Amino acid sequence: MSKNTDFEKAIEELEKIVSQLEGGEVSLDESIKLFERGMELTGICRKTLDTARQKIVTLTEAEEEAENGGK
Repeated sequence: MSKNTDFEKAIEELEKIVSQLEGGEVSLDESIKLFERGMELTGICRKTLDTARQKIVTLTEAEEEAENGGK
């Protein structure tokens, strides 16, 4: 499974959790469990986005070096 797929699945699960929590139909204990899972998923998404951001920075810097003749 690719990181992109993991990211997409994490976002989808987060959306379901938010919907459940906003619906107010779950118990306090279940709300806490959902919140904990949401935090885990947020961490997965944050890590994936940080990795993507770093790749963009690296590619941008490489391109700028190439344009400046490697200076």
